[in-house]
Amino acid sequence: MATKPNYATTEDDADFAPTKKQKIDDEGDSDSSSDDSFISVGDMGTEEEWRAYRYYSKEPEWDVDSFDGREFIINPRIRKLYETQELYDEYYRKRLQAFESKGFIPDHSNGIYEVYLEDPVRIEHLTELVNVCVKKFNETKMDLYICRISFFFSILRGKTLELVNILRATERGYGNVKFYITFMAREYQNGPLVEYQAKAIKFGNNRPPFPILCRPSPKPET
Repeated sequence: MATKPNYATTEDDADFAPTKKQKIDDEGDSDSSSDDSFISVGDMGTEEEWRAYRYYSKEPEWDVDSFDGREFIINPRIRKLYETQELYDEYYRKRLQAFESKGFIPDHSNGIYEVYLEDPVRIEHLTELVNVCVKKFNETKMDLYICRISFFFSILRGKTLELVNILRATERGYGNVKFYITFMAREYQNGPLVEYQAKAIKFGNNRPPFPILCRPSPKPET
């Protein structure tokens, strides 16, 4: 009988609110009694468990990213799938990079896939989702942002964040889909372009999309 998988996941989903120092071990249970010759990363247990893992039904709290506070740990058995340490190190590096991006880099092991932007209809769809997040951001954050940079107050008075163009996106889920979108924006009229991130859920039952967060993209470490 197959062991039940560990449902810890690198996903900011209200259905799976993280505990402090929750481990990321999505490749399965580390029970040494299991057959190490084959590791099924897609075995999600019962149909009910699978649906709970892949479908989002709750509206998450605004501006809360539950990637925060999680710990990245890969099942040690995965090492046995790689012939050399160099190959495993490359796998580990890519998984860690995806984890640290908090969903904005594809991570197939966690069901996060690239959204291809060749289709104008898809661009229109992503634009709608970003604008939902930008609207929420402007309603809740822009006043505080203006106060913090008071020397720009006269420039920013009455101005709000505005989407300029979509750069890239990833998605996760079935039916109700979570999108991670990177875009360029202006923080005030004629201001410089700034890279931002947005997360939103698109529900499959005609409910309006729900914003999760909107923030400047983190600066790359030097």
